[in-house]
Amino acid sequence: MLALGFELYDEGARERVEQLQWVLAQRMLAAGSNVILENGFWSRRERNSYRSTAVALGANARLHYLDVPVEELKRRIILRNRERPTEAQVNPTDLDEWAVLFEPPGADELNG
Repeated sequence: MLALGFELYDEGARERVEQLQWVLAQRMLAAGSNVILENGFWSRRERNSYRSTAVALGANARLHYLDVPVEELKRRIILRNRERPTEAQVNPTDLDEWAVLFEPPGADELNG
């Protein structure tokens, strides 16, 4: 985001970047290449949408989920922020708000 001249917290820019990544990923999947996306995939609906599109393109879609406590994520952000310029830092307290919005995947998503 920063390399493209966007602010880290610019949600509109983030959405445009992720959409471009998804368009390119779909082209690669259609060509038979492997693709890994790391967008967060916060909701079941979003995960299902990406998965169904990938499967329709002939891909074998798998979800890998790392269940890490919010406090550990905050600790990692604090450490990363020490090495980043101010404009590239994430506010660790934002995780409290974001965690409420996240829908953890169910067993059916992880095994399906």
